[in-house]
Amino acid sequence: MFKKYIFLAIIALIFASCKTVKQKGESEILEDAQPPQGYQPVFLSSVAKYNENNLKAPSSVISGIDARQPNLIKVRLHIVDMDSLYLTGALEENIKNRICFFVDSTTNGEKPITNYSIKEITNNDDQPYSIALVMDHSGSMGEWRAIEVQKAVQEFIMNKRDMDYLTLIKYDQKIVVESPLTNNKQELLTRFQKNGLMNFGGMTAISNSIGSAISVLDSANAYHSKAVIVFTDGWDNSSTIPSDSIIARALATNTLVCAIDFGESINPGFMKNIAEATGGTYHHIFKTEEFKPVFDDLYLRLNNYYLVEYKTKDYGKHNVKVRICLPKDTLKANGNFDNTPNVGAICLMNIYFDFDRANIQKESEDAIESVVSLMNYYPNMRIEVRGHTDSLSSSKDTEYNLKLSQKRADAVRNAILKKGIVSSRIIAVGYGERKPISENTTEKGRSKNRRTEFVIVSR
Repeated sequence: MFKKYIFLAIIALIFASCKTVKQKGESEILEDAQPPQGYQPVFLSSVAKYNENNLKAPSSVISGIDARQPNLIKVRLHIVDMDSLYLTGALEENIKNRICFFVDSTTNGEKPITNYSIKEITNNDDQPYSIALVMDHSGSMGEWRAIEVQKAVQEFIMNKRDMDYLTLIKYDQKIVVESPLTNNKQELLTRFQKNGLMNFGGMTAISNSIGSAISVLDSANAYHSKAVIVFTDGWDNSSTIPSDSIIARALATNTLVCAIDFGESINPGFMKNIAEATGGTYHHIFKTEEFKPVFDDLYLRLNNYYLVEYKTKDYGKHNVKVRICLPKDTLKANGNFDNTPNVGAICLMNIYFDFDRANIQKESEDAIESVVSLMNYYPNMRIEVRGHTDSLSSSKDTEYNLKLSQKRADAVRNAILKKGIVSSRIIAVGYGERKPISENTTEKGRSKNRRTEFVIVSR
Protein backbone atom coordinates (compact mmCIF):
# COMPACT_ATOMS: atom_id res chain seq x y z
CA MET A 1 0.00 0.00 0.00
CA PHE A 2 2.84 2.36 0.88
CA LYS A 3 4.42 1.73 -2.55
CA LYS A 4 1.07 2.50 -4.16
CA TYR A 5 0.94 5.92 -2.46
CA ILE A 6 4.48 6.69 -3.53
CA PHE A 7 3.61 5.74 -7.12
CA LEU A 8 0.55 7.99 -7.10
CA ALA A 9 2.57 10.84 -5.62
CA ILE A 10 5.16 10.53 -8.37
CA ILE A 11 2.43 10.56 -11.04
CA ALA A 12 0.91 13.67 -9.44
CA LEU A 13 4.26 15.43 -9.46
CA ILE A 14 4.75 14.59 -13.13
CA PHE A 15 1.34 16.01 -14.04
CA ALA A 16 1.97 19.09 -11.93
CA SER A 17 5.30 19.57 -13.62
CA CYS A 18 3.77 19.26 -17.09
CA LYS A 19 1.06 21.70 -16.14
CA THR A 20 3.65 24.22 -14.94
CA VAL A 21 5.58 23.99 -18.23
CA LYS A 22 2.40 24.48 -20.21
CA GLN A 23 1.51 27.62 -18.27
CA LYS A 24 4.84 29.16 -19.28
CA GLY A 25 3.93 28.96 -22.93
CA GLU A 26 1.49 30.95 -25.02
CA SER A 27 -2.03 29.90 -25.93
CA GLU A 28 -2.47 28.65 -29.48
CA ILE A 29 -4.27 31.02 -31.84
CA LEU A 30 -6.79 28.65 -33.41
CA GLU A 31 -7.80 30.56 -36.54
CA ASP A 32 -6.15 32.96 -38.95
CA ALA A 33 -6.99 36.60 -38.36
CA GLN A 34 -9.37 38.37 -40.69
CA PRO A 35 -7.30 40.59 -43.03
CA PRO A 36 -8.10 44.31 -42.92
CA GLN A 37 -10.32 45.82 -45.58
CA GLY A 38 -8.42 46.39 -48.82
CA TYR A 39 -5.72 43.85 -47.97
CA GLN A 40 -4.08 42.95 -51.28
CA PRO A 41 -0.49 41.81 -50.66
CA VAL A 42 1.91 41.52 -53.58
CA PHE A 43 4.27 38.57 -53.38
CA LEU A 44 6.83 38.56 -56.17
CA SER A 45 6.99 35.04 -57.58
CA SER A 46 9.13 35.24 -60.71
CA VAL A 47 11.03 37.52 -63.08
CA ALA A 48 9.88 38.70 -66.51
CA LYS A 49 11.45 40.88 -69.17
CA TYR A 50 10.29 44.50 -69.13
CA ASN A 51 8.15 45.19 -72.20
CA GLU A 52 6.74 48.67 -72.44
CA ASN A 53 4.06 47.59 -74.92
CA ASN A 54 2.80 44.70 -72.81
CA LEU A 55 2.49 46.04 -69.28
CA LYS A 56 -0.34 44.89 -67.02
CA ALA A 57 -1.15 47.50 -64.37
CA PRO A 58 2.52 48.07 -63.43
CA SER A 59 3.55 49.53 -60.10
CA SER A 60 6.76 50.38 -58.29
CA VAL A 61 7.78 49.84 -54.69
CA ILE A 62 10.76 50.72 -52.53
CA SER A 63 11.59 47.43 -50.81
CA GLY A 64 14.34 48.78 -48.58
CA ILE A 65 16.68 51.71 -48.02
CA ASP A 66 20.24 51.14 -46.86
CA ALA A 67 21.55 54.11 -44.85
CA ARG A 68 24.42 52.32 -43.09
CA GLN A 69 26.73 54.89 -44.63
CA PRO A 70 24.85 57.98 -43.39
CA ASN A 71 25.79 60.18 -46.35
CA LEU A 72 25.42 57.52 -49.09
CA ILE A 73 21.84 56.28 -49.45
CA LYS A 74 21.07 53.08 -51.33
CA VAL A 75 17.46 52.55 -52.40
CA ARG A 76 16.23 49.10 -53.53
CA LEU A 77 13.48 49.71 -56.08
CA HIS A 78 11.22 47.12 -57.73
CA ILE A 79 9.03 47.53 -60.80
CA VAL A 80 6.18 45.04 -60.60
CA ASP A 81 3.56 43.64 -62.97
CA MET A 82 0.03 42.83 -61.77
CA ASP A 83 0.83 39.11 -62.07
CA SER A 84 3.40 39.44 -59.24
CA LEU A 85 6.25 39.53 -61.73
CA TYR A 86 9.38 41.55 -61.11
CA LEU A 87 10.16 43.38 -64.35
CA THR A 88 13.82 43.17 -65.24
CA GLY A 89 15.72 44.97 -67.96
CA ALA A 90 13.96 48.32 -67.60
CA LEU A 91 17.35 50.02 -67.66
CA GLU A 92 17.61 49.05 -71.29
CA GLU A 93 14.67 51.34 -71.87
CA ASN A 94 16.57 54.27 -70.36
CA ILE A 95 14.56 54.17 -67.14
CA LYS A 96 16.75 56.80 -65.46
CA ASN A 97 15.42 59.50 -67.77
CA ARG A 98 11.92 58.42 -66.84
CA ILE A 99 12.37 59.10 -63.14
CA CYS A 100 10.39 62.31 -63.34
CA PHE A 101 10.14 63.03 -59.61
CA PHE A 102 12.72 62.18 -56.95
CA VAL A 103 12.73 64.07 -53.63
CA ASP A 104 14.11 63.54 -50.15
CA SER A 105 12.18 65.25 -47.33
CA THR A 106 13.65 65.96 -43.89
CA THR A 107 13.15 68.54 -41.15
CA ASN A 108 15.25 70.81 -43.37
CA GLY A 109 12.58 70.68 -46.06
CA GLU A 110 12.00 68.87 -49.34
CA LYS A 111 15.01 68.58 -51.64
CA PRO A 112 14.97 67.31 -55.23
CA ILE A 113 17.52 64.58 -55.96
CA THR A 114 19.13 65.16 -59.35
CA ASN A 115 22.58 63.65 -58.89
CA TYR A 116 22.08 59.91 -58.50
CA SER A 117 23.13 56.63 -60.08
CA ILE A 118 21.00 53.63 -60.94
CA LYS A 119 21.91 50.07 -61.89
CA GLU A 120 20.19 46.71 -61.84
CA ILE A 121 21.23 43.81 -59.63
CA THR A 122 20.02 40.45 -60.93
CA ASN A 123 19.84 36.86 -59.81
CA ASN A 124 22.58 36.05 -62.31
CA ASP A 125 25.15 38.31 -60.69
CA ASP A 126 27.92 36.42 -58.95
CA GLN A 127 27.09 37.84 -55.53
CA PRO A 128 26.45 35.15 -52.88
CA TYR A 129 24.22 35.71 -49.86
CA SER A 130 24.48 34.32 -46.37
CA ILE A 131 20.93 34.18 -45.00
CA ALA A 132 19.54 33.29 -41.58
CA LEU A 133 15.98 31.93 -41.61
CA VAL A 134 14.58 32.65 -38.14
CA MET A 135 11.28 30.90 -37.36
CA ASP A 136 8.86 31.65 -34.52
CA HIS A 137 7.91 28.41 -32.73
CA SER A 138 6.14 29.95 -29.73
CA GLY A 139 2.96 28.42 -28.34
CA SER A 140 0.63 30.83 -30.12
CA MET A 141 1.74 29.42 -33.50
CA GLY A 142 0.13 26.07 -32.79
CA GLU A 143 1.22 22.72 -34.20
CA TRP A 144 -0.32 23.09 -37.64
CA ARG A 145 1.10 26.54 -38.37
CA ALA A 146 4.55 25.46 -37.21
CA ILE A 147 4.36 22.59 -39.70
CA GLU A 148 3.28 24.97 -42.49
CA VAL A 149 6.24 27.27 -41.75
CA GLN A 150 8.54 24.26 -41.86
CA LYS A 151 7.13 23.21 -45.23
CA ALA A 152 7.76 26.71 -46.61
CA VAL A 153 11.33 26.72 -45.32
CA GLN A 154 11.95 23.25 -46.75
CA GLU A 155 10.98 24.50 -50.22
CA PHE A 156 13.12 27.61 -49.68
CA ILE A 157 16.10 25.33 -49.08
CA MET A 158 15.39 23.19 -52.14
CA ASN A 159 15.03 26.23 -54.43
CA LYS A 160 17.96 28.31 -53.18
CA ARG A 161 20.93 29.15 -55.38
CA ASP A 162 23.92 26.84 -54.91
CA MET A 163 26.16 29.80 -54.07
CA ASP A 164 23.98 31.01 -51.21
CA TYR A 165 24.54 29.89 -47.61
CA LEU A 166 21.78 29.34 -45.06
CA THR A 167 21.52 28.92 -41.32
CA LEU A 168 18.26 27.65 -39.79
CA ILE A 169 17.12 28.99 -36.43
CA LYS A 170 13.99 28.22 -34.40
CA TYR A 171 12.93 30.13 -31.32
CA ASP A 172 10.37 30.56 -28.60
CA GLN A 173 11.89 31.97 -25.39
CA LYS A 174 14.99 29.93 -26.24
CA ILE A 175 16.98 29.91 -29.48
CA VAL A 176 18.10 26.75 -31.28
CA VAL A 177 20.41 26.82 -34.30
CA GLU A 178 19.34 23.68 -36.13
CA SER A 179 21.83 24.11 -38.95
CA PRO A 180 25.05 26.11 -39.01
CA LEU A 181 25.84 28.26 -42.03
CA THR A 182 26.23 26.05 -45.11
CA ASN A 183 25.40 26.02 -48.82
CA ASN A 184 24.89 22.24 -48.85
CA LYS A 185 21.18 21.60 -49.46
CA GLN A 186 21.31 18.00 -48.28
CA GLU A 187 22.97 18.97 -45.00
CA LEU A 188 20.34 21.67 -44.44
CA LEU A 189 17.48 19.27 -45.15
CA THR A 190 18.98 16.60 -42.90
CA ARG A 191 19.53 18.93 -39.95
CA PHE A 192 16.18 20.72 -40.27
CA GLN A 193 13.66 19.18 -37.86
CA LYS A 194 10.21 19.15 -39.48
CA ASN A 195 8.37 18.10 -36.33
CA GLY A 196 5.96 20.91 -35.50
CA LEU A 197 6.35 22.44 -32.05
CA MET A 198 8.26 19.53 -30.51
CA ASN A 199 10.57 20.92 -27.78
CA PHE A 200 9.12 24.39 -28.36
CA GLY A 201 5.79 26.11 -27.68
CA GLY A 202 6.89 28.65 -25.07
CA MET A 203 7.05 32.44 -25.08
CA THR A 204 8.58 34.74 -27.74
CA ALA A 205 12.11 36.21 -27.86
CA ILE A 206 12.37 38.05 -31.18
CA SER A 207 15.32 40.35 -30.45
CA ASN A 208 17.38 37.55 -28.93
CA SER A 209 16.75 35.35 -31.97
CA ILE A 210 17.83 38.08 -34.38
CA GLY A 211 20.93 38.65 -32.27
CA SER A 212 21.79 34.94 -32.49
CA ALA A 213 21.28 35.03 -36.25
CA ILE A 214 23.62 38.00 -36.62
CA SER A 215 26.26 36.16 -34.58
CA VAL A 216 26.02 33.10 -36.83
CA LEU A 217 26.25 35.25 -39.97
CA ASP A 218 29.42 36.86 -38.61
CA SER A 219 31.22 33.70 -39.70
CA ALA A 220 30.30 34.31 -43.35
CA ASN A 221 32.95 35.14 -45.91
CA ALA A 222 33.63 38.86 -46.14
CA TYR A 223 32.41 39.10 -49.73
CA HIS A 224 28.99 37.64 -48.91
CA SER A 225 25.97 39.89 -48.52
CA LYS A 226 24.17 39.08 -45.24
CA ALA A 227 20.48 39.01 -44.41
CA VAL A 228 18.21 37.80 -41.62
CA ILE A 229 14.67 36.76 -42.53
CA VAL A 230 12.71 36.67 -39.27
CA PHE A 231 9.10 35.55 -38.85
CA THR A 232 6.79 36.04 -35.85
CA ASP A 233 3.12 35.93 -34.94
CA GLY A 234 3.36 37.85 -31.67
CA TRP A 235 5.01 40.26 -29.25
CA ASP A 236 8.56 40.06 -28.00
CA ASN A 237 7.87 39.06 -24.41
CA SER A 238 11.07 37.20 -23.47
CA SER A 239 14.12 38.93 -24.96
CA THR A 240 16.95 40.22 -22.81
CA ILE A 241 18.41 42.34 -25.62
CA PRO A 242 16.59 45.59 -26.56
CA SER A 243 15.69 46.14 -30.22
CA ASP A 244 17.90 49.26 -30.40
CA SER A 245 20.92 47.11 -29.59
CA ILE A 246 19.91 44.60 -32.26
CA ILE A 247 19.63 47.39 -34.84
CA ALA A 248 23.06 48.69 -33.84
CA ARG A 249 24.57 45.20 -34.20
CA ALA A 250 22.94 44.72 -37.60
CA LEU A 251 24.29 48.05 -38.83
CA ALA A 252 27.76 47.34 -37.45
CA THR A 253 27.91 43.97 -39.23
CA ASN A 254 26.27 45.13 -42.51
CA THR A 255 23.32 42.79 -42.03
CA LEU A 256 19.88 43.44 -43.51
CA VAL A 257 16.93 42.30 -41.41
CA CYS A 258 13.83 41.38 -43.40
CA ALA A 259 10.83 41.01 -41.10
CA ILE A 260 7.50 39.20 -41.41
CA ASP A 261 4.62 39.88 -39.03
CA PHE A 262 1.78 37.34 -39.08
CA GLY A 263 -1.75 37.92 -37.83
CA GLU A 264 -3.23 40.61 -35.60
CA SER A 265 -1.58 39.79 -32.26
CA ILE A 266 1.70 41.43 -33.18
CA ASN A 267 3.45 44.43 -31.63
CA PRO A 268 2.62 47.25 -34.10
CA GLY A 269 5.74 48.89 -35.49
CA PHE A 270 8.24 46.67 -33.66
CA MET A 271 9.31 44.44 -36.57
CA LYS A 272 8.78 47.16 -39.16
CA ASN A 273 11.11 49.49 -37.30
CA ILE A 274 13.87 46.87 -37.20
CA ALA A 275 13.49 46.18 -40.94
CA GLU A 276 13.46 49.85 -41.95
CA ALA A 277 16.38 50.75 -39.68
CA THR A 278 18.58 48.04 -41.18
CA GLY A 279 17.56 48.50 -44.83
CA GLY A 280 15.45 45.34 -44.96
CA THR A 281 12.00 44.58 -46.39
CA TYR A 282 8.89 44.32 -44.18
CA HIS A 283 5.72 42.28 -44.76
CA HIS A 284 2.58 41.92 -42.65
CA ILE A 285 0.62 38.82 -43.66
CA PHE A 286 -2.60 37.31 -42.32
CA LYS A 287 -3.06 33.88 -43.90
CA THR A 288 -1.22 30.63 -43.21
CA GLU A 289 -1.26 29.91 -46.94
CA GLU A 290 0.95 32.99 -47.42
CA PHE A 291 3.97 31.51 -45.63
CA LYS A 292 5.59 30.11 -48.76
CA PRO A 293 4.82 33.10 -51.02
CA VAL A 294 6.27 35.59 -48.53
CA PHE A 295 9.53 33.65 -48.09
CA ASP A 296 9.86 33.31 -51.87
CA ASP A 297 9.12 37.01 -52.30
CA LEU A 298 11.85 38.11 -49.90
CA TYR A 299 14.43 35.85 -51.55
CA LEU A 300 13.56 37.22 -54.98
CA ARG A 301 13.75 40.83 -53.74
CA LEU A 302 17.19 40.25 -52.21
CA ASN A 303 18.60 39.02 -55.51
CA ASN A 304 16.76 41.21 -58.04
CA TYR A 305 16.34 44.97 -57.79
CA TYR A 306 17.21 48.38 -59.15
CA LEU A 307 19.80 50.05 -56.95
CA VAL A 308 19.46 53.83 -56.79
CA GLU A 309 22.25 55.65 -54.95
CA TYR A 310 22.52 59.29 -53.95
CA LYS A 311 24.35 61.40 -51.41
CA THR A 312 22.83 63.48 -48.64
CA LYS A 313 24.30 65.82 -46.06
CA ASP A 314 21.16 65.78 -43.91
CA TYR A 315 20.89 63.49 -40.89
CA GLY A 316 17.76 62.29 -39.14
CA LYS A 317 14.45 60.97 -40.45
CA HIS A 318 13.90 61.04 -44.21
CA ASN A 319 11.00 60.34 -46.53
CA VAL A 320 11.90 59.46 -50.13
CA LYS A 321 9.39 59.76 -52.97
CA VAL A 322 9.98 58.49 -56.51
CA ARG A 323 7.84 58.68 -59.62
CA ILE A 324 8.56 56.82 -62.84
CA CYS A 325 6.76 58.35 -65.81
CA LEU A 326 6.01 55.81 -68.54
CA PRO A 327 4.11 56.60 -71.75
CA LYS A 328 0.88 55.15 -70.34
CA ASP A 329 1.46 54.98 -66.59
CA THR A 330 2.99 56.92 -63.72
CA LEU A 331 4.47 54.66 -61.06
CA LYS A 332 4.82 56.01 -57.52
CA ALA A 333 6.90 54.68 -54.65
CA ASN A 334 8.00 56.01 -51.28
CA GLY A 335 10.07 54.88 -48.33
CA ASN A 336 11.47 56.04 -45.01
CA PHE A 337 14.87 55.84 -43.36
CA ASP A 338 16.81 57.35 -40.48
CA ASN A 339 20.52 57.92 -41.07
CA THR A 340 21.35 59.17 -37.58
CA PRO A 341 24.57 57.44 -36.50
CA ASN A 342 24.36 55.41 -33.31
CA VAL A 343 26.14 56.40 -30.11
CA GLY A 344 29.70 55.15 -30.42
CA ALA A 345 29.57 54.84 -34.21
CA ILE A 346 32.63 56.21 -36.01
CA CYS A 347 31.63 58.44 -38.93
CA LEU A 348 34.12 59.51 -41.56
CA MET A 349 34.08 63.21 -42.45
CA ASN A 350 35.11 64.29 -45.93
CA ILE A 351 37.37 67.06 -44.67
CA TYR A 352 40.28 68.21 -46.83
CA PHE A 353 43.33 70.12 -45.64
CA ASP A 354 46.23 71.90 -47.31
CA PHE A 355 49.31 69.69 -47.40
CA ASP A 356 51.02 69.43 -44.02
CA ARG A 357 48.74 72.13 -42.61
CA ALA A 358 45.52 72.48 -40.63
CA ASN A 359 43.79 74.80 -43.12
CA ILE A 360 40.40 73.40 -44.13
CA GLN A 361 39.76 73.54 -47.86
CA LYS A 362 36.49 74.98 -49.26
CA GLU A 363 35.25 71.65 -50.60
CA SER A 364 34.91 70.49 -46.97
CA GLU A 365 31.94 72.82 -46.36
CA ASP A 366 29.29 70.15 -47.06
CA ALA A 367 30.86 67.82 -44.48
CA ILE A 368 30.83 70.58 -41.88
CA GLU A 369 27.21 71.47 -42.68
CA SER A 370 26.09 67.83 -42.38
CA VAL A 371 27.45 67.56 -38.83
CA VAL A 372 25.91 70.93 -37.88
CA SER A 373 22.56 69.75 -39.28
CA LEU A 374 22.77 66.57 -37.20
CA MET A 375 23.60 68.44 -34.00
CA ASN A 376 20.79 70.91 -34.60
CA TYR A 377 18.38 67.99 -35.05
CA TYR A 378 19.56 66.48 -31.74
CA PRO A 379 20.12 69.50 -29.45
CA ASN A 380 21.56 67.35 -26.62
CA MET A 381 24.02 65.48 -28.81
CA ARG A 382 27.72 65.59 -27.90
CA ILE A 383 30.48 64.50 -30.29
CA GLU A 384 34.20 63.91 -30.36
CA VAL A 385 36.06 65.06 -33.48
CA ARG A 386 39.09 62.87 -34.21
CA GLY A 387 42.11 63.70 -36.33
CA HIS A 388 44.39 61.02 -37.82
CA THR A 389 47.53 60.97 -39.99
CA ASP A 390 49.59 58.38 -41.80
CA SER A 391 53.01 57.32 -40.50
CA LEU A 392 55.12 59.54 -42.76
CA SER A 393 56.79 62.68 -41.46
CA SER A 394 59.59 64.94 -42.69
CA SER A 395 60.14 66.36 -39.22
CA LYS A 396 62.62 65.15 -36.63
CA ASP A 397 59.96 65.75 -34.00
CA THR A 398 58.61 62.31 -33.07
CA GLU A 399 55.35 63.93 -31.94
CA TYR A 400 54.88 65.96 -35.13
CA ASN A 401 52.04 63.84 -36.57
CA LEU A 402 50.25 63.79 -33.24
CA LYS A 403 50.43 67.59 -33.02
CA LEU A 404 49.29 67.98 -36.65
CA SER A 405 46.28 65.72 -36.09
CA GLN A 406 45.32 67.71 -32.98
CA LYS A 407 45.51 70.99 -34.92
CA ARG A 408 43.29 69.55 -37.64
CA ALA A 409 40.75 68.21 -35.13
CA ASP A 410 40.72 71.64 -33.46
CA ALA A 411 40.19 73.30 -36.85
CA VAL A 412 37.15 71.13 -37.57
CA ARG A 413 35.76 71.81 -34.09
CA ASN A 414 36.17 75.56 -34.57
CA ALA A 415 34.45 75.40 -37.98
CA ILE A 416 31.45 73.69 -36.37
CA LEU A 417 31.38 76.18 -33.49
CA LYS A 418 31.23 79.06 -35.98
CA LYS A 419 27.92 77.62 -37.18
CA GLY A 420 26.36 78.22 -33.76
CA ILE A 421 26.99 74.94 -31.92
CA VAL A 422 27.79 75.37 -28.20
CA SER A 423 31.43 74.58 -27.37
CA SER A 424 30.57 72.18 -24.53
CA ARG A 425 29.04 69.79 -27.07
CA ILE A 426 32.27 69.13 -28.99
CA ILE A 427 35.68 67.87 -27.98
CA ALA A 428 38.61 67.47 -30.37
CA VAL A 429 41.29 64.78 -30.09
CA GLY A 430 44.31 64.16 -32.30
CA TYR A 431 45.52 60.57 -32.57
CA GLY A 432 48.34 61.06 -35.05
CA GLU A 433 49.39 57.78 -36.62
CA ARG A 434 48.32 55.65 -33.64
CA LYS A 435 44.99 54.33 -35.01
CA PRO A 436 45.52 53.27 -38.65
CA ILE A 437 42.67 51.63 -40.53
CA SER A 438 44.90 50.45 -43.39
CA GLU A 439 48.52 49.68 -44.11
CA ASN A 440 51.06 52.52 -44.15
CA THR A 441 53.26 50.77 -46.70
CA THR A 442 51.32 51.95 -49.76
CA GLU A 443 49.99 55.34 -50.83
CA LYS A 444 46.46 53.91 -51.07
CA GLY A 445 46.67 52.71 -47.47
CA ARG A 446 48.20 55.95 -46.22
CA SER A 447 45.44 57.98 -47.90
CA LYS A 448 42.86 56.04 -45.87
CA ASN A 449 44.76 56.69 -42.67
CA ARG A 450 44.82 60.46 -43.28
CA ARG A 451 41.28 61.10 -42.16
CA THR A 452 38.97 63.07 -39.88
CA GLU A 453 36.13 61.34 -38.03
CA PHE A 454 33.50 62.15 -35.49
CA VAL A 455 32.01 59.88 -32.86
CA ILE A 456 28.67 60.47 -31.14
CA VAL A 457 29.38 60.47 -27.41
CA SER A 458 25.75 60.92 -26.36
CA ARG A 459 22.48 62.16 -27.80
